[in-house]
Amino acid sequence: MNKFKDFFYYTRAERDAVLILLLVILILFIFPFLISFFKSEQVVDYTEWNQDVLAFEKGISHFTSEKKAYNHFQNKDLKKNITSQPTKLYPFIFDPNKATVEDFKNMRVPAKTIKSIINYRLKGGWFYSKESFQKIYTLSNDHFRQLLPYIKIEEHSKSILPEKNIDNPLPTPFDFDPNTASEEILKKLGLTDKTTRSILNYRLKGGRFRKKEDFKKIYTLHDSVYQHLYSSIHIVELVQDKYNKSYKQKSYYKIDINLASSSDFQQFKGIGPSYANRILKMKDALGGFVSIDQIAELYKLPDSTFLLMRPFLLCENPEIRKININKATVEELKAHPYLRWFHAKAIVKYRETEGLWESVDLLQILIEFDDGKNTFTKVLPYLTIK
Repeated sequence: MNKFKDFFYYTRAERDAVLILLLVILILFIFPFLISFFKSEQVVDYTEWNQDVLAFEKGISHFTSEKKAYNHFQNKDLKKNITSQPTKLYPFIFDPNKATVEDFKNMRVPAKTIKSIINYRLKGGWFYSKESFQKIYTLSNDHFRQLLPYIKIEEHSKSILPEKNIDNPLPTPFDFDPNTASEEILKKLGLTDKTTRSILNYRLKGGRFRKKEDFKKIYTLHDSVYQHLYSSIHIVELVQDKYNKSYKQKSYYKIDINLASSSDFQQFKGIGPSYANRILKMKDALGGFVSIDQIAELYKLPDSTFLLMRPFLLCENPEIRKININKATVEELKAHPYLRWFHAKAIVKYRETEGLWESVDLLQILIEFDDGKNTFTKVLPYLTIK
């Protein structure tokens, strides 16, 4: 008990200090309440601020009304342009696959649309139905509706216009001899650089045009250009030499490119053992030829040499060695000359993830075959699913 009393015993100085501390705490506690009695209430004048707010809101309202008015006129002008009367055309019966630039101009078709049509046809495009004519993106719907009743697609008459562009049609032809015409004359006739080189190379290798129809054997010469120049072709007969002997062309025998030997190919001028062996190796790598024109794919084979031998080449009932795309490995697929490693890898990957191929035609769904080199069409005869 004495210990308890001793615990709560304070000296005089300690008691005074505790009282002072309690007094300070009490003053701090009641000070906020006391200060309000001595502080006068301050009145804030918001009149000027309210006026500024009203002016600002009025400005926004004015700006909004002006913007609405502007948008109203803009939409009105846009609607007027959209609903304005389209350019009237003066159509007549025409085939979009054969109509000339002048035909389209006479129908008042816009120049930009004419250029799109011609470029589409020059790139191999073809209109198979009236509706397919609408694929010309520069042709408006209004113009298409005006032309639709006059479109007549002719069957079995596919031909592409020879114009290079809408401003440069083929020039008016003049008489020429394809055996002696210079490079300058051939270009003046409107022939492309590639066709001109083919003609000159053909002549340089000993080739000769003996009748008008021979000019058509230049495979880079489009049929429409040949028809355009046909009436102007005049072939001068060879002058006999002093022994009264006329030139005689070397005779060749026809060969089947899948059965011919190296010596069979070497009968042609310009084909030696090297070219002949390379042709045979190409045949083995492909699995057999399916077309005569595959010979022209041989690396560095001159056009003139191929044109000389082409009439004597046959490809009858070819027996093709096919690759099973459901079993072949990547290495086996990429070994084919027409397939690259990314083609082979895509074929195998699809097979592993989606299951076996149900048709070779399904290869077209692979973006790897959309390579702009016509790979799918070329390799199709060499593939199978069985």
